[in-house]
Amino acid sequence: MGFRKPEERKQGLKILAYGENNAGKSLFALSFPSNGIIDSESKIGVYENDPEYKDNIAGIADTSDYFETLNLAEDVVSNPDTYKTFTIDSYTNIYNGMQVAAMENEENRARKKGGNVDDATVSQRGWGKVKLNTIRFDGYIAQASAKGITVIAVAHKDDINKEVNGKQVKIGEKPSLRKNAEHTFDVVLRFFKEKDIATNEYKFYVEVEKDTTKTHKIGTKIENATYELFKDYIEKNNKGKTLETKYDKQVESNINSMEQEQESHDQVVAEFKTLFAEATKKDSSNKEVIANVMKEKGVVKYTDPTKTTELKEVIEFIKGLA
Repeated sequence: MGFRKPEERKQGLKILAYGENNAGKSLFALSFPSNGIIDSESKIGVYENDPEYKDNIAGIADTSDYFETLNLAEDVVSNPDTYKTFTIDSYTNIYNGMQVAAMENEENRARKKGGNVDDATVSQRGWGKVKLNTIRFDGYIAQASAKGITVIAVAHKDDINKEVNGKQVKIGEKPSLRKNAEHTFDVVLRFFKEKDIATNEYKFYVEVEKDTTKTHKIGTKIENATYELFKDYIEKNNKGKTLETKYDKQVESNINSMEQEQESHDQVVAEFKTLFAEATKKDSSNKEVIANVMKEKGVVKYTDPTKTTELKEVIEFIKGLA
């Protein structure tokens, strides 16, 4: 794939809605049209027959299973005419489920080895799989956006604390997701509620923490947030051309490419070992000669996969030895 000229294209918005419980996150998501919703916490069921929201719902899936979520994401990106919005409520629950699965895998491995299950912790490999799965799902989020579908990821919040005079003091809030998860999204909204001292009733707000669309300034506080906040932007950016993209296949594509590179490297290493053995058997002094050439080429270890090209040059030199 090469560069292309800028053009009018479809581009869905990626929104992260996080914050305290019962602050309006789900209702915000439900105000968006043609919504395919993954309900991982059995919350949407309260509203799915509500006259105010039911016509916005194109489909609901009641699951917190990561792999089912992937299949549902595949369905969404394959049907952009059916789903104008894709909501994951909550993304925190899906992410936590992946971590639980990783922990259970470690416990099962401990049982099979006769170890103490209570001492089992998620290994570096396990955390790597959690990260890989998260990246894979982020690819589906990007693919949905490229198809003109608005993605809303609802998340819980964690408090940010700082030690002051020996005590933990809350200084802020952040999404209860992996570190730097907010980088995946175009818009980050923090939901919170405040009690009106005059009426004794709660008011519901969002604070804009990120908005790459430049629709709202950072720090803007808005009461009773709905689809109307970004309606103009979304509808304007849903009239252009749909680009052919493969963000949802990026992990598999990268893995396949790496496997091909590894296979090619393994073949080069095998050829080097054969030729090196033959050359040194023919003349033992060739060992030092070849070692010097490798040093000149920067090949410290012939097994280094980052030096495949240089190792090929060493192979050509060996072939030219008399």
